[in-house]
Parts: sequence; C-alpha cells; structure tokens
Amino acid sequence: MKFARKNLHLFPIPNYAPMLNILNSKNRIFIHLAYWVCMILVFTFFWGTRYNNYWVCFYNELAFLPVKILVVYFGLYYLLPQLLLKGKYLIFLIVSLLTLACGGILQRVIAYYSSVPFLGLLAPGSNFFDTTEILHQIININSVMIIPFVIRLYSYSLEKENRILILSQEKTRAELQLLRNQIQPHFLFNVLNGLYAMALKQSDKTPEMILKLSDLMRYVLQESTADRVPLEKELNYIRNYIDLEKLRYGKHFSVDLQIKGDIRGCSIAPLLMLPFVENAFKHSATNDVKGAWITVELTIINNELKLEVANSFDPDMAKTDHVSSGIGIQNVRHRLDIIYPGRYSFTTDTTTNSYTSSLIINQLL
Repeated sequence: MKFARKNLHLFPIPNYAPMLNILNSKNRIFIHLAYWVCMILVFTFFWGTRYNNYWVCFYNELAFLPVKILVVYFGLYYLLPQLLLKGKYLIFLIVSLLTLACGGILQRVIAYYSSVPFLGLLAPGSNFFDTTEILHQIININSVMIIPFVIRLYSYSLEKENRILILSQEKTRAELQLLRNQIQPHFLFNVLNGLYAMALKQSDKTPEMILKLSDLMRYVLQESTADRVPLEKELNYIRNYIDLEKLRYGKHFSVDLQIKGDIRGCSIAPLLMLPFVENAFKHSATNDVKGAWITVELTIINNELKLEVANSFDPDMAKTDHVSSGIGIQNVRHRLDIIYPGRYSFTTDTTTNSYTSSLIINQLL
C-alpha cells in the first residue's frame, strides 16, 4: 500500500509592505508638494506654448491652484474612502459631479475676472456662464485628479492585500502553535506509559530512564517554539529517544540509525521527524518482542532531505494503516502542509513482515 500527499494550494502571498511604506512614508508632504509643482510647470508649459506667454500662464496656474487642491483632496479624503470604497456608488457619482461642477465654476470665476483679461483673451460681450468654458475648466480639474485618484485606489488595494497577508500569517502561526502544543503532551503520554511499565517491574533502569526523559523534555520546551532548528540538534534528540526506548526494551530490540551526507548548516522544523521513529517503536513490537527491529536512514543530497524509517511488522496482527491513525503522524502531515507546501512527499509501503515510511523534503534550506 502506498500513499502520497502533496500540498498544491498553499502558496506564499506577496508582501506589499515595502510599497505601502513608500506611499505612507514621512516624505509624503514632499511627494505632494512635488506633484503640485510638476502640475503647475506642465500646465504652464502647455498653455504658455499655445498662447506664447509663459509668465502669464504661470500666474494663471497659481490662481487656479487653490481650487484644484480643494477639489483633489476633497475627493481623496472624502469621496473615495467615505463613498466609493463603502459601496455608495450612486451618492459617489452625484457628489463627484457636483464637486467637479463647483470647481469648474470657481475656476471660471478666477479666469473671467483675473486670468483671462491678463491674457487678452476676453472677447467683447463674452458670457460668464459660457457652457464651453465651464466644461473646459471641469476637464482641466479632472486631468489633475486622475493621477492622485489612481495612486490612492492602488494604495487601498495594497492595504487590503496586506491585511489579507497578515491575517493569513497569523492564522498559520496560530495553527502551527496548536500543532506544536499537541505533539508535546502526546509524546510525554507515550513515554510516561513506558516509564510506568518499567516502574511496575521495579527495573533498576528506571532512574536512568527518568534522566533521559528529563533531557528530552528540556529540548521540547526550549526548541519546539523555534521556526527552525539545526538538523544536528534534531538528530541528537532522536538518538536520545532511541536510547530511552532501548532502556525500555533491552537487547530484544534491534535499532539501526544511519546518517548519509553532510548535515552541517542544514536546519529543519523542530520535532518533525520524531513521530516517524516513535511510530516505528510503537508498531514494530511483534507478539514475541524478541526479534523486533527498526532501521532509520537519513540522507542529505543537494539540499534535499530523505528520511526512511522501516520497522518489523507482524502479519498476525490487525493490518491497519497505523501510520495514518496516530496523532503524531497526523500532526506531522498538517505541519508539512504549512511549512513545506508543495515541497514534500510522504509515502508508506507495507510488506508481509515490514512497514516503511518515507519522507522527502525538497529545498530544505
């Protein structure tokens, strides 16, 4: 029987925090000032080229500037956040049109009584309420609003994505913490059962077993909350656990641990490999304990970890998928999904007298 599982739906979400820091930085006043200076210069160049009088057009843009600033910031800090982003689309449309109309009329006032006469463009008998001129002023204001509105909407979009990212990270962190909290009492419960059995037999190895258990629990308490631990530390932890079980079963139990490849500099999520070894001890004991065996082989090649744990298997016992039924293995699968999504595979193989679990993690670092 073989089982393989890979997570294909959990992918890292892009971090938009750097972009948000730029948009919301302490230099925003400078950015705003630079924008308005650029707008004045652009419109001065455009109209000055048309009418061949840059200084008068520059004065014209300075006269229009308060109206443009009022309309743009009213749109940025009221129309967008209070109406558009809250789904009040009809009210947003009506208020936006009224705002543009008021801005256009104000600019028409400025142009009619100050700017236009200086330019010499005021035709005799021209009407103040010239619809074409008012529409011209509305388009003038609208052209200044486009860039700030696009940036503001983009900023809101980034903030929304960033909130989703933070919530996802917090959910993942909470789930990992829950899984870590599950593995500790589960492991302690299993070891204490073995310790209790030895105490009933009044074994002289009980004090040594308690000391080994103390070392194991110290590692669990100190390292289990870390995101990664050196692979060498994790292996030492597994060796201590094997020594503890050897004290329990004595020479009737054969255990072979092999390490292949260079493990220096490698790290792994804590307490990730132990459940495979613990599961092997739990299910390798045959009806006659004598002759039970376990082999653990860890291989590191090209930043890939392969763990293969095999144990003796009694065909007379109930043939259940004991690997999938234990809390420890289920816990490991959930943690693998979160920590190494799409980068691991887990398979099992059962024969008439052995059971093998294989874990492969790609891109370990």
